Amino acid sequence: MQGPVEPFCLDDAEKPDMPHSAKKRNRLVAYIATFLVTFTLGTTEIFAPWYIGELGGSGFEMGWAMGSFGIIYMISPALGGKLSDRIGRRKSLLIATSAYILVLVLFLNPLASPLYLIVIRALEGLVYGFIAPSNQAMLAELTPEAECEVLGNFSTAWSAGMIFSPFVLAFMEGNYGPASSIYVVIAIEFIMLGIIGGFLQGYRRKSIAENSTESEIPIHMTEITPSKTSPRFIASYLSIMLWGVISTVILALFPAYVETLPGLTTNDWGTMLLIWNGVRTIAFIIIARVPEKSMSSVILMGAVLSAISSGVLFLFIDFWMLIIAIALSGIAVGLSYLGALYLIVSATKIEKGTYAGLVESMGGVGLFLGPIVGGWLVDFGGALPYLMCTILSVVVLIGIIPLLMKERNSSGE
Repeated sequence: MQGPVEPFCLDDAEKPDMPHSAKKRNRLVAYIATFLVTFTLGTTEIFAPWYIGELGGSGFEMGWAMGSFGIIYMISPALGGKLSDRIGRRKSLLIATSAYILVLVLFLNPLASPLYLIVIRALEGLVYGFIAPSNQAMLAELTPEAECEVLGNFSTAWSAGMIFSPFVLAFMEGNYGPASSIYVVIAIEFIMLGIIGGFLQGYRRKSIAENSTESEIPIHMTEITPSKTSPRFIASYLSIMLWGVISTVILALFPAYVETLPGLTTNDWGTMLLIWNGVRTIAFIIIARVPEKSMSSVILMGAVLSAISSGVLFLFIDFWMLIIAIALSGIAVGLSYLGALYLIVSATKIEKGTYAGLVESMGGVGLFLGPIVGGWLVDFGGALPYLMCTILSVVVLIGIIPLLMKERNSSGE
């Protein structure tokens, strides 16, 4: 048994109860912070491999600019989620955002080399791992009656943040120099730090004495700790790993792939990435309204669409088929991510940070494997990463189906 699930109260001793207005404000801050930090992340994750190429780095080194983030992100969200549960969401976000600003400053080193940029991206994976689960946990625990909706809004916020990153990056690089976009994202992170410090309300759980004079804890205020290795969780881990692989292959390798195809140019991959980000955002909005009992079907459909879209990208028939495939891929990653996030985080009423961290850490496995293995395959053929994604999607689908059937049978559904 876990300890009592207590109501929340403000850190302010004179205002012990947390009103609805404070919860609403915290949710709004979480959405804004998510949008801003993923705008920053979307800029640096494109900037780093591009700049490595400008410095004469190899394709494998460009892949490592993505992969170094992922290898650290396998661990950092699990640690960040636990820390957030222990010291509180506000303190965790303030510390992590301050650290992020320091990491961004390192990008401005005029003597940067490919290895240097790879190391900085690893540091980014460390600090971002303390931001994402803190926001996810706060949104879920403060709105238990609508967890899927707020987690969907969270996912929409980070997806929308990444829509604009390529355009700002291209504009700044073209007009003000290679590292000019880094000054923009540093300014944005300072704004984020001010919003968190000025508007995010610190809160804690009431003690038993504060909450009730009853000698016994009501049954509804306790819960059984769900197993982190249950079939439901393993299926979700596979789904989130697939999301990481597909996402990083598209972001890190797709632009170069498009430019090798007959009749296609830089403008074409820019348009396709806009479509990919746009439909992913729409998928988050729609899935947030889907009932909990359908989330297992959501992650299954995510794997199916990943297999279909990756297969079409590998075969390349013509421009319009490529557009359809990239749109299906955007929908697929939206289904895989939000479906898995909700299945895991909603499984517990407390320790939301820990469980959100587990989701993100498993995503880190995909964020590492996608660009590293995909980047290696590019040396043998530009289309091979998409064949890899097709095969992986089928394998994940085959693995998810019996796990979810076992979960359904064990729950008596």
